[in-house]
Amino acid sequence: MNRLAWGFSIFFVVIYGSYNAHGSPLRLSEALEQGLSSSPKTQRAESYLRESEWKKTEAYAGFLPTLTASASYLFDKKYLLVDVALNGLPVSIPQVIPTSNLYITAQWSLFDGFSSTYRLRSGRSLEASAKSDLDWTRFQVEREITLLFYRALAAKEMQAVAEQNLKALDNHLRNVRLFRKVGSSTNIDVLRVEVLLSEAQSEELNAADNVETSKARLSEALGADQDVGEIEGELPRLKKDLISDIKFDVITERSDLKSLMAKVEALNYQERAAEKYWVPKVFLMGQYQYYNNRTDGFDDYDNYREAYYYGVTLTWNIFDGLLSIARSKQSIEQKYQSEKVLRMAQLKAKRDLDFWKRKFVYFCTLVDARLSDIAKAQESTRLSREGLRAGARTNSDVLDAEADLFRAQAGVVNAQLGAIEALINLELSLGQKIADFK
Repeated sequence: MNRLAWGFSIFFVVIYGSYNAHGSPLRLSEALEQGLSSSPKTQRAESYLRESEWKKTEAYAGFLPTLTASASYLFDKKYLLVDVALNGLPVSIPQVIPTSNLYITAQWSLFDGFSSTYRLRSGRSLEASAKSDLDWTRFQVEREITLLFYRALAAKEMQAVAEQNLKALDNHLRNVRLFRKVGSSTNIDVLRVEVLLSEAQSEELNAADNVETSKARLSEALGADQDVGEIEGELPRLKKDLISDIKFDVITERSDLKSLMAKVEALNYQERAAEKYWVPKVFLMGQYQYYNNRTDGFDDYDNYREAYYYGVTLTWNIFDGLLSIARSKQSIEQKYQSEKVLRMAQLKAKRDLDFWKRKFVYFCTLVDARLSDIAKAQESTRLSREGLRAGARTNSDVLDAEADLFRAQAGVVNAQLGAIEALINLELSLGQKIADFK
């Protein structure tokens, strides 16, 4: 009986916990925390950083000795014969091949034209590029999630405005039909309200679809398999003074530009390493052999012998079918392409900075204008309703006043979202945070 009670308790806790996890509204801080930990973009950037760290480790191979071991055992053999003359008589002497043999070979590069040094410097620059790229990706993902969160929130508010408009038109339609029965309204008034109601129904459906679409995009940015549930928050009202103390002539602190600069530096070192193909290379090398050429048994340890040699070797690549020179020219073009990518990014950053600065000022001004329109539309709606009661206004006047009010409310939401989008793009162009939306 106790086991059954415990089982029901655990089942209830699991179900209740999953319900709360799914049913609790999502806040911006929670979305940012989830996105930075589970977003595929940040995970890819982290993986690229780990890859670059191993590339730098790979570059140390040019400074460290190499040690290889190999072993062989022959099942059958037929010796090569060397014909010689002993005392005037021809004799065939077999070239004895060891049945069992163990090789240990060591090699250490003494000089390679400093190509290993350039490869190590390239690896370090690539690691610095990957770190800057990870910082930029985190910053970009954070601002992207912020923008998508507020888009979803704005879509939710637009849906609320559309529902209010639809509800008001439903009331108007009932009233105008009653007024028609008593003779104070005409069929034209009824038809007009029905047309407006049909448009409002379409707008409400479109607003609901926008809510689901914005949630789906937010879920994709968060790396979630299922769409997020309800979101909670308010659209911030931004002011033009927010950017008054920002220095917009400095964009060199952008992490993505730092990443590109480090990548250009890495490719420059790679080019300098690749062009050393014509330099002779000097190695310290040696080999030790433990072999048995007396018997065919691999475990006849008493018959094994030792041999070794060590010394210095020099290799000089005189001609390799144009392979090395082709790789050198490829590295030159890769560096040139990376330099142009950096230049394009710098030019675009400056243009984007000026564009989004103007857009932010425009939308902040528009928000103030739309808020003023709401106050005027509310007063106009109040006067129209009082005039309708007094018989000085018609139902059409009330409809027009309410339509202006709903348009002003929707305009405020769109202007606030526009200001948020402009500010976030301005932050991305500048490479630093201006506002803390948390």
